[in-house]
Amino acid sequence: MSKTVSRLRKSGGFNLTDSSSRSSADAPAPPPAYSAVAPPEANPPSTTEDPTEAVNINAAFEKLNLENPTPSYFPTSDACLAHLKLLFALQSMKEDVGYTDGLWGLWDSRAGPVSNYNPDRSIEERLQDKQLQVLSQIREKRWALFVARAVERYEAWWRTFPWRPLSEGDMLAPYSDAYIDFVKDGNPHWIEWTEDMLPPLDVLMVWHTHMLNPRSFLEDSMLAGLRALWHSGMPWGLIHRAIDTDFVYNVSDDGKALWCAKTGLSWENADDPLVKTMKCPRCSTMVQIPWTTCGMPEDYEFDGFPDLTGNGYGDGNLQYRCLCCGVVICKELLSAAKFAADTCALLAPIGRPMPGTILNPINGKPETPPTDYGGRVRVPRTFPNRLLKSGCNAIRSKMVELVTSRRIAQPTMHDVRSEIEKIFKDKDYVRQIDTVTTDPSDGRYRLDPVARICIRKMMSRYWENFSPFALDLCAAVMRQGIFVEKMYKLDWLHSPSARDTMDRLRLKYSRFVKIMAANPDNVAVPTLDVDLAWHTHQLSPSAYYRFMTSRTARFIDHDDKIEEQALNKHFEWTSKEYQERYGEVYSECTCWYCESIRSSLISPVGKVLGLSNQEKIAEAFHSSGAAKLCPPSNSAHISSHNSVKAQNTPGAPRSFSPSIHRYMGEVQRKRLDAAYAKAQKRAAKKGRQIPPKTEYYDHWGYPYAIYGAYMYPMWWSTGMYYGACPAVIAACGVGTAGACCNGTCGGGVAAGACGGPGVSLSIQSAGTIRDPDAGVIGRRWRGWK
Repeated sequence: MSKTVSRLRKSGGFNLTDSSSRSSADAPAPPPAYSAVAPPEANPPSTTEDPTEAVNINAAFEKLNLENPTPSYFPTSDACLAHLKLLFALQSMKEDVGYTDGLWGLWDSRAGPVSNYNPDRSIEERLQDKQLQVLSQIREKRWALFVARAVERYEAWWRTFPWRPLSEGDMLAPYSDAYIDFVKDGNPHWIEWTEDMLPPLDVLMVWHTHMLNPRSFLEDSMLAGLRALWHSGMPWGLIHRAIDTDFVYNVSDDGKALWCAKTGLSWENADDPLVKTMKCPRCSTMVQIPWTTCGMPEDYEFDGFPDLTGNGYGDGNLQYRCLCCGVVICKELLSAAKFAADTCALLAPIGRPMPGTILNPINGKPETPPTDYGGRVRVPRTFPNRLLKSGCNAIRSKMVELVTSRRIAQPTMHDVRSEIEKIFKDKDYVRQIDTVTTDPSDGRYRLDPVARICIRKMMSRYWENFSPFALDLCAAVMRQGIFVEKMYKLDWLHSPSARDTMDRLRLKYSRFVKIMAANPDNVAVPTLDVDLAWHTHQLSPSAYYRFMTSRTARFIDHDDKIEEQALNKHFEWTSKEYQERYGEVYSECTCWYCESIRSSLISPVGKVLGLSNQEKIAEAFHSSGAAKLCPPSNSAHISSHNSVKAQNTPGAPRSFSPSIHRYMGEVQRKRLDAAYAKAQKRAAKKGRQIPPKTEYYDHWGYPYAIYGAYMYPMWWSTGMYYGACPAVIAACGVGTAGACCNGTCGGGVAAGACGGPGVSLSIQSAGTIRDPDAGVIGRRWRGWK
């Protein structure tokens, strides 16, 4: 599917001078902010009769220098422009899918008479229109099914590469290309991409998202032995040539035929079968499950609005009874079956380690094993592997036969967690697994904290994730779509000064990395412009790894989920740090949220004494005229595509109770309201006006009111999606779905967070946990005793 998109949206860019030191009185004047309108010199008067003929809106990306097969150590402006071009193609594909009436039997008419819709109605009228809201959900359902099928197609493509599974022996070897030397650079490890090797655009989209979770992509690549794929990264030159100036993705017939021959699938997503053919996890009988049960004929008479949850393989509530053994195939069963299959691979002669035990959970790097025997057999990171291989409480046979034995009618990850908890309750079992022969001096043996962390990381690979990958790529693609859409609307790609814009955001990104390196105990939150450069960098995994580990001593992850309140708090800190270091505003935007954040950074005492540097920076932003070029609707403010809501569940620790969560949210909103009031007063004194707080997001034609730019996408409907809901993260305690095993962290760490960067711990009632990416544990942490 493709859609011709050609719009002229203008934005500015600038020639920059870098300054990595803190601002001073004699520092050079900062470059102007991003412009919503091109500078006058960028648009000289036309001498032709028709001015539009003199403007080539595609000039910025028609000729890019992307032919160097070696991934750049730092993202280039050409690569950023090629990345934007890909994002435009993805957004065009998304609109085509969502607006294709009748796709998979999902008809617009199910929302009501289409003739009733008037696009010129006010926002208030549209907000009250239930039919319009249902219509937007039908379009979202089409896209959700498309993405679910795309993830399965990506898995098929992933398996076409030559596999060499990782083994436990590889992890112990001092010089192993499969493990410790996997990340070392070298030309022999690159794929020589050719045009006929490119996958379909929907598969390219999933690969793009997978690489934007750097630690997960490295782990998955190591487990499969896909070293060449990891080192090669995104073939920007080929992709640039495959996407034309109307953002249509064009691949030769030979390339399409090669794809079909290797995968057994159609080139077009929608042309694949309407059923998923697979083996029953229990009896191995081949079954055919419809992708969705929500589709109906166009002339079907409905009573009320449609239920878009469904029981198909790509729906939100998979339920299919095997006619042979009677088991109900559902997501929970498939997750348990994935765990059982991975346990079998661990126990097999090759000894493939369990996911979550591959990388050092603190710095994200492959870890050289100790040289002494005692250290080698008790590597904390591999404790989950030793636990599952032990004979403790017959866990080997229980896990291998978890699904096939019929001992449990409908096994789930709850049953896996229960068995692991039984082992942690018996200290003799833990000592036996860790081959401890003598008691410590105080008589108490304490398991290394990293071992407990890795149990949680291992479990996080399975909660609400039955794919062979470290994360639910369907939900990740949906979250990434927020960023794609924002890049599409900003449309730097068609700016006459697009290249200068890329140069500027690359400068901001380099400063952002310095802030992360200097503050390992804090979470730095990017703005949209910084995030574009950051994403582009991650799409060359080998170069990104070498750069980050050399600059920060860590393989910094790009956290796919951050709770919305934490995101807001960390963005405020990042803004303050950036402005203090570089004497420039961080978020070059004039929306009420960004104005409020800048206002909150101004010290009342410093303001009275005329010593507030933050006030001087904010005022310079306006007095220089830069603010006028940054309208609220089209500026690079906080990048919040990873914003999610903590899902409260029964049994959650007190710090995650609904009442406390609401209280913390209300406290944060009151702080923002107070900062907004301060910003309004400051603006009024200067004869300016701050935009109102009411903002709306147009989701498939229906407007949703949002309080602030940091908030999670409330328009995503729980229960509609193939995997987990993209907009939530578990905040649950022992005994609930997604919780940790009792004995590993006291039930305070959610599954979704366990898989994030570093440790990704949460705030516990026992004390404060510091930045998850740094893996630094704060005061009074009691969960490991």
